[in-house]
Amino acid sequence: ITSLSVSLGTSSKDLLNVTRILSQAGIRANELEVALASLAKTTLAPTFEDIEKTAEGAVAIISQFGQGVGKLEEQLGAINAVAGQFAVESGDLIGAVRRFGGVFKSAGGSLEELLALFTSVRATTRESSESISTGLRTIFTRIQRPKTIEFLKQFGVELLDVEGKFVGPFEAAKRLSEALSGLGEGDITFVRIAEELGGFRQI
Repeated sequence: ITSLSVSLGTSSKDLLNVTRILSQAGIRANELEVALASLAKTTLAPTFEDIEKTAEGAVAIISQFGQGVGKLEEQLGAINAVAGQFAVESGDLIGAVRRFGGVFKSAGGSLEELLALFTSVRATTRESSESISTGLRTIFTRIQRPKTIEFLKQFGVELLDVEGKFVGPFEAAKRLSEALSGLGEGDITFVRIAEELGGFRQI
């Protein structure tokens, strides 16, 4: 902690708080040191604001996407890169991972795909990150249901591969986008699909 604080100019108190968050999540010994170093470096990036919130997000990334602390710096770097190039904040991306990362991963998605989809919706709608995350969590929970998969077939949207497995959330979004691209928002087909995917509250 002293070494990181001196070399990066990061508050040792903040690093101690981060250490507590990581250790409470079961990250210990050498892994704790690696994760702490990765998180300390985020304080140098202008897109990251609060190291403790970033730490909470890092715990979610590690537990949900399961690539270990060795990949954490690369994953945080991806978040920083997206936030630097598009109209989205790192904090929003971290929040998105925490809110619907588990559902997205269980549907077969990767962290990079989650960042891409969330950023696209954020840039297009400018809705709050909480609203977008809640909506996407609902959609990616419902889109895997046999009833929904069968419903979408009538509109030419096939969400199962040749082995009968779900194609994954990113590919599903692409196929839906293609199917919906010719429809206006007032089109009854659009409304029916939107309601089936999001439900009445998330339409």
